Amino acid sequence: MTEELKQKIDMSIKRLQSFCPEEGYYLAFSGGKDSVVVKKLLEMSGCKFDAHYRVTSVDPPELVRFIKDVHGDVSREIPHYSDGSPITMWNLIPKKMMLPTRLARFCCQSLKEDGGDGRKTVTGVRWDESYNRKTNQGAVTLYKKNGVDREIEESDFFAKTPRGGVVLVNDNEESRRMIESCYKRTKTVINPIIEWTDQDVWEFIKELDVPYCSLYDEGFKRLGCIGCPMADKQRNKEFARWPKYKQMYLRAIKKMMDIREAKGMPLRTRRTVEDVWHWWMEDGVLPGQVSLFATEESEWE
Repeated sequence: MTEELKQKIDMSIKRLQSFCPEEGYYLAFSGGKDSVVVKKLLEMSGCKFDAHYRVTSVDPPELVRFIKDVHGDVSREIPHYSDGSPITMWNLIPKKMMLPTRLARFCCQSLKEDGGDGRKTVTGVRWDESYNRKTNQGAVTLYKKNGVDREIEESDFFAKTPRGGVVLVNDNEESRRMIESCYKRTKTVINPIIEWTDQDVWEFIKELDVPYCSLYDEGFKRLGCIGCPMADKQRNKEFARWPKYKQMYLRAIKKMMDIREAKGMPLRTRRTVEDVWHWWMEDGVLPGQVSLFATEESEWE
């Protein structure tokens, strides 16, 4: 193991120990490579925690089995609407009357991000994954859902993010004290491996013999919702492997279009289910998601 990775491991464990709450952490566990690393680090840190997997309805079957077989201590949480009915991708698309895109990621908020409110939540988010995470996440991120203390907003220890969150930029005793006073009134997220690279993650997994989902050995670079627009060209590989999910998306698109038609809000340029599918997949048959939102913003109105 490289000396650099050893230092990162020490820093991650120290970070977890510094913010460890008496009731324990809420670990947002997806089953991906970053999640298994963070779960192992929590075990190494000695911090109390309970792990939770949010059932999205669109995760790869192999990933779901991996979580069940290898991480039996992880609890399954099904997201629900206010009336108690379960949220799935298949009812969310018709309800929102649009498809998720790189610019409209409502599915993440509805299916994944509601867990852990009022607790210190640990995730495997890393800067290396995307520009958005680089600009909107820190070692500790406070979300202003229920308000962030003015003392924190005006402090030199924290910085505001483009999406309205607050991130820790100076980890010292006073900043930790301020987080302690605030976290039960807001959503506080600890990202212990925020500065780790892909290489760090895989070196950690190999060196410590951490089990991981076999899909990575088959060439999948990320394991998330099947069809996620953030996966770019991997989406074609996903739908080739799991064709039933394409059919489920097509049915959801049809329901979405029927609802829009009934409400007098038909899509102006996407006349068929297949048209919408090709636009969403950005496969060259029709202009892709970015151009639609940039030049045809009224499409979804």
